[in-house]
Amino acid sequence: TKAGITRLIWVKRQGIRSGNPFTHEQYYLSNWNLDAIAFLQLTRDHWQIENGLHWVKDVTLKEDYPPRQGGFAPISWAVFNSFLITLARRLGARTIPDCIRDLANQIHQVFRWLT
Repeated sequence: TKAGITRLIWVKRQGIRSGNPFTHEQYYLSNWNLDAIAFLQLTRDHWQIENGLHWVKDVTLKEDYPPRQGGFAPISWAVFNSFLITLARRLGARTIPDCIRDLANQIHQVFRWLT
């Protein structure tokens, strides 16, 4: 499309989840002239990042509400949370909270990984 012209893209998904039918609709505004396959790939790439990292940081680790605020504390917590997520995934933990519980009594092992 020409610059400044916006397209409305409507995506409707239907199916069965946990034995129950569902319908989910999403709307996107875009000024890109993409076919459906290219647009789908872009949205999947975005949501993969959102669900795989940001959701974990926001919901599981409550990064929006750190225990210490001000100065460098938010940045320090963000770095620590990223380290924790990476560590949990490399160790093959089922969930981040599972990894935290498993490592709570193995702090010497965590320090070994840091050196």
